Amino acid sequence: MDEFSTLEVMLVDNEDLVRRGFRQALGEASDITVVADTRVGEEALRMAELRRPQVVLVDAECEFIRKLAQLSETAVLGAGPGIIVLTSNALDSHLLGSLKAGARGFLLKSASQHELISAVRAVADGAAFLCPTMTRRLIDRFEILPPPHERSHAVALASLSGRERQVLRGIAMGRSNQEIAHDLHVTLATVKSHVSRILAKLELPNRMHAALMAQRSGLAYLPQPPRAEQAAAAPCPPAARPEPAVRRAW
Repeated sequence: MDEFSTLEVMLVDNEDLVRRGFRQALGEASDITVVADTRVGEEALRMAELRRPQVVLVDAECEFIRKLAQLSETAVLGAGPGIIVLTSNALDSHLLGSLKAGARGFLLKSASQHELISAVRAVADGAAFLCPTMTRRLIDRFEILPPPHERSHAVALASLSGRERQVLRGIAMGRSNQEIAHDLHVTLATVKSHVSRILAKLELPNRMHAALMAQRSGLAYLPQPPRAEQAAAAPCPPAARPEPAVRRAW
């Protein structure tokens, strides 16, 4: 995406006030444009096919989400939309059903504006996004990854460079590639290269599994390492050598 283009988003919800609130929240992001909003139904499907938004925020049952996801199969120009489910229902069954139907994101309606905007950017960037509440519930209920004490898990994480750990931490926190690049003061291409190497080293199929591994290992909850200028400004006692910034248990 160049600096003059924006992410086109469509809102699908049966409550007018809900759509109005999300439109207002997204309108404060300069790189996001809401191109349409409507109620759930056939009209929404026709509008999505006509507008071709990059992301659709939707509160609907799995069957409607499945139909929306199938637009990618009939799309003549590019892929179908990335779907983020917006719901006040935090049941595990709703989460799993939505993901199986084709959704790439899951966000509670009580989410903050920052989470909402981050989710849109992440899904538009080709990533997946789960709100922290649902990520934790998914980890707690399903044994998707081997336990963190297994040697293969520890060895895999230990193989990452310091910069790769920073990128993985951003992934675990639901940050898009663009946001990680901004945080680390590197280019978007550099972040994408790091993500590819992380998945290869950890032998994981996608960044969703990488996020889950980082969540389980505790990487997402480690304190941020001190900035270089702060570290330089803080003198060490003459009789002591500086300790490493972060000790990692794996």
